[in-house]
Amino acid sequence: MPPGSVVRVKASPYRSWRKNVGRRFRIGYYSQADGLDCIWLVNEEGEYEQAIDHEFLRKFFEVEIRSKERSLYGKNRPQLAALKQKTPIARATPVVLLRDFPRPQVVNVL
Repeated sequence: MPPGSVVRVKASPYRSWRKNVGRRFRIGYYSQADGLDCIWLVNEEGEYEQAIDHEFLRKFFEVEIRSKERSLYGKNRPQLAALKQKTPIARATPVVLLRDFPRPQVVNVL
């Protein structure tokens, strides 16, 4: 998974991870000391928060944005930026059309 990609937690096998369902993370740069199977998750503030492996990523995360970054270790690259929060979609007010109502009936009054 390229660094800078954005993933979202879709499920959790552990109770301690259930609070993270729905959270978004950015994939951090890899560390030569940890290897390429150690994926660092960067939180909303741009801090390296926790590490997972590829199997955990495949099972419990959904890829929202796949980065085109080619530098796996981040050499000569700027620090990853904090994730921008998704703007909640405003709920639309239902539009009531006149055609949705039955036509009034004309009543002759004598």
